[in-house]
Amino acid sequence: MSSKADLLQQVDGARDRLDAVLDRIDEVHGTWEGAVGTWSVVNLLQHMDGWLQEMVPPLERLARGERPTAEGVDYSNVDEWNRGFVESRGESSLADARATISASQAQFRAAIEAVADDRFGESKTVNRLVDGTAIEHYAEHTAQLEAFLGAEH
Repeated sequence: MSSKADLLQQVDGARDRLDAVLDRIDEVHGTWEGAVGTWSVVNLLQHMDGWLQEMVPPLERLARGERPTAEGVDYSNVDEWNRGFVESRGESSLADARATISASQAQFRAAIEAVADDRFGESKTVNRLVDGTAIEHYAEHTAQLEAFLGAEH
C-alpha cells in the first residue's frame, strides 16, 4: 500500500534521477531536434511540464472530494495532448525548460500534499494519477535521455 508519504518519496526519487541525467546535457544538446524521437530534450521537458500542470486541477478536485476529471475533458488522445503541450510552449532554452518544469513539479507536489491521507493506497485514483504523471513518466523519459546520452556522448 502506498501512503501519501511513500508516494511523495517515489515522486522525489524519480525526479532526482531525471535531474541527474539532465545535469549531463548541455544547452546545445538540449535543443537538438531528434534527441528523443522527433523531439529535443527541451520539447520532452515541455511535454512533461504540460502533464504536470494539467494534472494539478484533478488533484485539487480529489482534495475537495470530487471526481478528478472535469466534465467534458477527455485525455484519451494522448498524442494530441502531447503535441499541444509542446506547441503551446514554443521555443525555449534548456535552462528555461528546466526552471519551468521545476516550478510545475513544486505545484504538482503541493497538490498531492493537499489530498487527504485516506485517499491514498493501492489502486486508488490519486496513486494512479501520480504514478502516470510523475513516477512512471519520469522513469520512462529518464531511460530515453540515458539512451540519448549513450548514443551521443
